[in-house]
Amino acid sequence: MSKKIMLINADQPEECRAVILDDGKVENFIVEHASHEQIKGNIYLGVINRVEPAIEAAFVDFGGKKFGFMPFKDVLRENYLQTGERKAKVRIQDVLIRGQKLMVQVVKEGRDHKGPSLSNGVSIPGRFLVLVLGSGGSGISRKIEDEEERKKLRSIVEGFDLPDNMGVIIRTAGVGRTKLELQKDLQMLLKIWETLNQDINNESMTPPYLLYKEADMVLRTVRDHFTADTDEIIIDNKESYKAVRNFIKMIMPRMQSRVKLYQDVRPLFEVHGVEEQIETIYHRTVHLPSGGSIVIDVGEAMVSIDVNSGKTTSSNELESTAVRTNMEAADEVSRQLRLRDLGGLIVIDFIDMFQKKNKMMVEKQLKKAFKKDKARINLARISKFGLMEMSRQRMSPPVKEGVFEKCPRCKGAGYVRGVGALSILTLRKIQEIIGKDSVKEMRVDVSSEVVSYLLSYKMEFIRDLKEKHKVAIHFDSSPGLEFENFKFNVIEYYKEGETPPKTNTREPRADSRNGRGRVPDNRKKIAQKPRSEPRQEPAEEVRPVAEATATIDATEQEVKEGEERPRSRGRYSRSRSQRRSPQGRRPRQMRGRRRRYTRPESGRFQFNRLKTSANGALDYRKLPPNKLLNFFMPLGMKEFSQKNSELPKGPDKPKIRKDALPNVVVEIPK
Repeated sequence: MSKKIMLINADQPEECRAVILDDGKVENFIVEHASHEQIKGNIYLGVINRVEPAIEAAFVDFGGKKFGFMPFKDVLRENYLQTGERKAKVRIQDVLIRGQKLMVQVVKEGRDHKGPSLSNGVSIPGRFLVLVLGSGGSGISRKIEDEEERKKLRSIVEGFDLPDNMGVIIRTAGVGRTKLELQKDLQMLLKIWETLNQDINNESMTPPYLLYKEADMVLRTVRDHFTADTDEIIIDNKESYKAVRNFIKMIMPRMQSRVKLYQDVRPLFEVHGVEEQIETIYHRTVHLPSGGSIVIDVGEAMVSIDVNSGKTTSSNELESTAVRTNMEAADEVSRQLRLRDLGGLIVIDFIDMFQKKNKMMVEKQLKKAFKKDKARINLARISKFGLMEMSRQRMSPPVKEGVFEKCPRCKGAGYVRGVGALSILTLRKIQEIIGKDSVKEMRVDVSSEVVSYLLSYKMEFIRDLKEKHKVAIHFDSSPGLEFENFKFNVIEYYKEGETPPKTNTREPRADSRNGRGRVPDNRKKIAQKPRSEPRQEPAEEVRPVAEATATIDATEQEVKEGEERPRSRGRYSRSRSQRRSPQGRRPRQMRGRRRRYTRPESGRFQFNRLKTSANGALDYRKLPPNKLLNFFMPLGMKEFSQKNSELPKGPDKPKIRKDALPNVVVEIPK
């Protein structure tokens, strides 16, 4: 038989924690921080600040930091203003006005930039019952599914003497309770309601103000989670221990012995091995027993949960592995949602299963696991893509909100710009400022990492930028400075009429390529050349008509006598030999670009100097092959040697005939 224990850690006033252990495993985790006081369940006497007909809602000032949002559907009819007009449809602007007093209850905590949600229908929870204002009927919790138990509880409720316009709802904790126990709980709730009425009619107090405050976390946890199958309640704070004992004595006197005080030096949660399990709540990945895992990502619109498969040994076990992992994930997903207190729209990506019965099995397992959850759950079916959509009621703010803070650098995104990207962005910003105005001097405040990157990799770019625009740029560094705090301050501008001095442009080299590997632009030089006179075409020779006609007739006559007329082949109608010039060479191409190779100018390369004779003269024909090659080798290149020569050996080795070398004597400067 499993052992169920409730542990309450309230030794620190800044934080109060409570867990429910089932066989040593954490099934519920409740935490409340002093910096994030919960107001859900509190009842206020508020004042309507404004009415918005477009969204059919009113914003109510209840004394909080932000105005509460109250939909028109949550306003009771008895609180409508009576105008005497009858209309087919009641409009919110006709029955609610600014400055109107209303009793409201917080039903949902505020989140991010949204204020809390309010309702005019007030409900006061007890141990077994919930007293509801504005409901003429009574009901039973939907989580009680046994029909016989529902009939029994319904007959008990019908015997209660309730005030007008009030009703009760029996909670799941009321199952198996006698009529006397339920009657005691109802009397306690009616006393709270009488106190509320007195405070509402108190004219000495000006709204908005608090009418009823929900019990503290310790009593609220015992009230909502303590059941008859709970074996122990262990508390490590004396004041909380006394409060819980008095509460149990009032509602369940026979259970007082189960409340115990912990007074050991070791922390209560450490003794029961709870701290390690709580730390896993803050992790993104949760491992499953079969080797699989689930990954939980919380977004603005929804919570997405991805189920990853475990290890498989063969393709035949794919379906069985998917079913086993999905069954484990169904139990763990329901547990993690309770522990982390995640609500709203939730999408679960299960591993694909091909058989329909396996999908139904996983759906049933998930429904069974969610029966332990006190939040309202709506489940859909698994789609053809393996996705299951569901929604869960938000009971309280997520657990992480009181423990973690948003990163000041990434603002909760989880990513920051790299140093290289920040440096490039800084240079672009400098270029933008220089391009807008005639900047003479400016100062840039950036982080130390960006300055280090610029000095290491971008000094040439900054130097060219300064020379081109004649601007002085000063960099100041601050460690850990964020990009939003980078400052670009202009110290001095060029005055009106004062233009920056022009930069010296480098003349392109005589080589066909300049230093950067680009072909120099000679368009300016061509434009500076004086235009030559237009070319005079030679005058055409004028021949008599009779002579020209005779030539044409003679040509036609030759074709008719048997010579076959050559077929025209367009541009290349002549053969290769016919296209050659009389000198035997092909005519030079006149159009299109042609790469021309020019010899380097004298002094382009510094040749290796060899030992010469006394007069400084050197004869090529007296040099060995390796010395001859090294003589024309530019400096910096590897020289040839007899021992380590890169020339091919054997029959493929080129033969250099010394008698074929030119009889040239080169004078080498000393």
